[in-house]
Amino acid sequence: MKNWVLIVLTAATVLLVLVGVASLGAFFLLREQPFDVPEWQDPLTLVEPDRIDPALAVAGLGGVSDGDLSAKALDQARSDTAYAILVFSPSIEDRESAGDFLLLASRLRSDNRPDLAITSYRLAGTIATLSPDLPDTVRADTFVLAGEGLAELEEFGLAQLFFDQAFNIAMASPYLQAATRRGVFERLHQGYQMIGDRERARVSLKQSAEAFPMATVAESPPLLPVAEPPHVSLEVQQAEAARWEAAQALSDALVVRGGYAPPELVAALREALMAEDQAKVPYYDAQLAATPQLSVQISVVQARINWLSMKHRVARRGYGIGLVPEWEVQAEEIRAELTKSYELLFALYADLIVAMPNAEQIDLATEEILRRENLAGTLGRYPNYPAEQRIAQLLQATAHLVESRPGDKMRVVVLPYGGVDSFVLVDDAGFLAATRGD
Repeated sequence: MKNWVLIVLTAATVLLVLVGVASLGAFFLLREQPFDVPEWQDPLTLVEPDRIDPALAVAGLGGVSDGDLSAKALDQARSDTAYAILVFSPSIEDRESAGDFLLLASRLRSDNRPDLAITSYRLAGTIATLSPDLPDTVRADTFVLAGEGLAELEEFGLAQLFFDQAFNIAMASPYLQAATRRGVFERLHQGYQMIGDRERARVSLKQSAEAFPMATVAESPPLLPVAEPPHVSLEVQQAEAARWEAAQALSDALVVRGGYAPPELVAALREALMAEDQAKVPYYDAQLAATPQLSVQISVVQARINWLSMKHRVARRGYGIGLVPEWEVQAEEIRAELTKSYELLFALYADLIVAMPNAEQIDLATEEILRRENLAGTLGRYPNYPAEQRIAQLLQATAHLVESRPGDKMRVVVLPYGGVDSFVLVDDAGFLAATRGD
């Protein structure tokens, strides 16, 4: 008899916990959202070529990595140069990109440029929401920092969006240590006060005083392999080296001559870029046709995307100077080629996922790649991506994981914040409430 009593009490306790989590999810979704959220803008349309420092930007064509160059641009207070690097580059890791957007937003606030600062905070938060690569501790910190910056700029709708996501992580993620969880709630108590959300501030303060259990499990790394740089021919290597040399010469001259670009050095870089394009594109096409191995094909297509992204940036004068007039005329054609390459990349990943050995891996990898695709499209790096279709597929894949792996991690859903549909991280209860229309 005592055993039955214990079983009933245990079941009742579990039920109460589930009801509590569901109630928090419903509160998160259904409470009043009094603030407006600005409509989303393609980040690439906000690049202003005339504000970019060409001496620094062109160094990126001279072999300096985008990540290193972004850090240098931020150190030198070249905000527009850093912004152009971050929005055009597909090669900077998401964690680094989110952090740089936060630093950039802070710099832009100091420069009294609130509009671009708001966009940069929003981009950092969007990466934290959609990227499969960030641990929940980094997501929560990114959301809080973005929310605090946006609150200080009186962009209360976006601040609420990111505070809410940090709150949900602190409430539901199984991966946060007790001290981290408590610290997030303490910061959220102050953050919600900044935007006048007294109820959530009160709840955050209450939660910060709770005794949280130690996290005993580690987050699983992303399932899909990172695309390694493919082997390239000697001709391609020589063409790339010639471009580096021409870009370094032009960048040095721009520094020495106070921004003046000698025509002969611009012409030399133009010739090097066009020669590299003529060597690389046919080589990548030949490699794709010659190898049946999916991982190699993915590496080749990723390399082609990196090249086309650079070419697209040149065509949009994203280096602060006109370098290849022919590409500027062909900007839309280059953009279309970039779209096709992204389509092929994600189609190849889909083929790779189908070949995985079990259904659980397929479900996990499907959700992961759909998050990556939606992130690339939202950031503007994947032009004209089929947003409506991919969002629906992401929600479907996530629903499978909620059923098969409950409580495993935070889930992405789309919610109308301030009247604008936004990607939001929620727990399982919040996902079910949003997708079932509860």
